[in-house]
Amino acid sequence: MGEVTSSMQEEIGREEMALLQQYAAATFTNVISSQNDLDPKDKVMDEMLPWCTEQGNIVVLKSATILSSSPTSRTVQNCKSLMLSKGIHPGQVFAATSSLIDLLLASGMQEEDSRKQKGETTSQFSDQQRHLRDLVYEAVMQDISDIHIQVRQNYTKIRLRQHGELHLYAEWSEKLGREIASVAFNKETDHATSHFNPMIPQDASMPLKMHGKDIRLRLASVPAHGGFDMVMRILATGEEKTKSLEDLGYTKKQIDIIKMAVKLPFGAIIVAGPTGSGKTTTLASCMEMVEPTQKLYSIEDPVEKVVEEATQVPVNTEKEDRSFASMGRAALRMDPDVIILGEMRDEDTAHVMVRASITGHLVLTTLHTNRATAIVTRLVDMGISPVLLSDSSVLRCLMCQRLIPKICQECALPLRDSPKHLAAIADWEAVLGADIINKAKARGPGCTKCRRTGVSGRTVIAEVIWVDEVGREFIQKGDTLGWEKYLKENNWVDFHGRAIELISEGVCDPFDAEKVVGPINLLTTAKSFRYT
Repeated sequence: MGEVTSSMQEEIGREEMALLQQYAAATFTNVISSQNDLDPKDKVMDEMLPWCTEQGNIVVLKSATILSSSPTSRTVQNCKSLMLSKGIHPGQVFAATSSLIDLLLASGMQEEDSRKQKGETTSQFSDQQRHLRDLVYEAVMQDISDIHIQVRQNYTKIRLRQHGELHLYAEWSEKLGREIASVAFNKETDHATSHFNPMIPQDASMPLKMHGKDIRLRLASVPAHGGFDMVMRILATGEEKTKSLEDLGYTKKQIDIIKMAVKLPFGAIIVAGPTGSGKTTTLASCMEMVEPTQKLYSIEDPVEKVVEEATQVPVNTEKEDRSFASMGRAALRMDPDVIILGEMRDEDTAHVMVRASITGHLVLTTLHTNRATAIVTRLVDMGISPVLLSDSSVLRCLMCQRLIPKICQECALPLRDSPKHLAAIADWEAVLGADIINKAKARGPGCTKCRRTGVSGRTVIAEVIWVDEVGREFIQKGDTLGWEKYLKENNWVDFHGRAIELISEGVCDPFDAEKVVGPINLLTTAKSFRYT
């Protein structure tokens, strides 16, 4: 057989392009001849890669788009049949040059080899492990914070929490739900249990490596009537950078107070809030403010966000010598400047916080309370005396935060134009005034930008207190009401005031604000309640 010359290759290329252009014209599409014509995120579909490599003239992308240098051949029909058998709905067929097909197939094989070297190949996983990975990866892509798996006698419900709200994602069989929970606890966690027991509460942390992402989750399960619940909280996706306090939603004045506290040589900065309110994220932002010349130890359970400047010490609550308190005491012997206690869960940890503060260390920690002033009440409840808490070496800055949904500005409605809000407008206007109601916005019907949710994300709504000398006097007397009155006289903004600011700026829907601060009406804002 004679050698193919360059002129012959050019002729073959022209003939191929002519045939591809005929197909494109007939189907009202374009010929795909370069990777620039494709979405850079739309890689080769892993499930179809081996078959496409065998054929040589076809490739399937993750979007289910089919590219072929012989788009009218039987191979395309065979490809569609194979995709359907795998539960994949075929997408549109495009004519593509053979050189591009070769390039995409070679790129796909290189990525597959790379994943095998990193231990990411899906061939080594069971069906249940693949289901688990697919669920987690889809949740990460949708910016989900928690995956709820509710297993009952006859079914499994999967619910996803997005922007603080739970939505039903899927219903599986009871058997599949149990198998996935068992796989998650027995095979995927850092310190895997010998056997998953749905009859007792269990928790663990789970690292996963998928598509080049280092994803970290926290698992917890609890028995329920007829089955059990398992919740997977997505802690890190391997991509996020530490957000600034301004990005999180803190006001300029609040940030100035926090910066002033972080620059202090000793004392405690406490971040409070309910579960899932973003306390750890705020703590990480505060850690970024610490001077690089200072030694920083962070005691965490588990380590959620990697901070390069800190020595992050993992805690194992199942072992007494690895608890928050014991690891905190150990950190005090390591010549630290700043100590971060991931959470004050008990009296021992609270005493470590006080001891570290009065011995010349800056301490940052979190606590579960509903108000900034209630931090003191909680610490007294944990066995710390009000006299000790009123010492100028201990409490310096108290923060309490919650998360509130932000309205998608693309589809938002003026508040007065929203039918769902009309009945409540009179109550709101009586408290907030007509000017704020005129500027306020309501959640819209949803659009492509917000994935039909009407929400563009969440923002922090916070209370921040600088503990001054007068404040310490109130703390020593245990007079929380008097302290709050004094703070408000000095222009302190509480949750209610901050919510009103966000409503007036058109950032938050009043209904969402009420879920955080309670009903906004004359009865709840009055100093005294009238029963008649």
